[in-house]
Formats: sequence, C-alpha cells, structure tokens
Amino acid sequence: MMPVQRKYKIIKKASAKELAEEVNQLIQREYKDQEGFIFQSSGRWQCLGGPLCENGDWLQAVVFLQEEKD
Repeated sequence: MMPVQRKYKIIKKASAKELAEEVNQLIQREYKDQEGFIFQSSGRWQCLGGPLCENGDWLQAVVFLQEEKD
C-alpha cells in the first residue's frame, strides 16, 4: 500500500476538552471506498504535532491520509 495525503484542516475550539472530543471523533473513524473504483482504499485523520493554545483558542492540525492498493 502507498500512503497518500488527501487533505488537511485546522480544528479550532474554545476549550481543550472540546478540541479533544472532536479530534478523537475524527481519528477513530475509518473511511473506506471499495465499490466502483480502480483502487481499493481506506483512510484516517491523523494529528500533525500537538495542540496549541493561541489567544484563548485551542488549535490542532490534522491530515487525512489514505492508503491505496491495486
């Protein structure tokens, strides 16, 4: 399998608890597409680095990595 970066986003929340809940919800879900495509693939959100607190807001960068196989 070859990992491919598909997209990224910055999650911004008012508290560390809210940030942790949303990040955990994203990384625990696996996305699969296997019907009607040449490639079979599955992907997950992963954190890039650790959370940051900036001006009272908590930020976390996440990237969606997908693994494809023929």
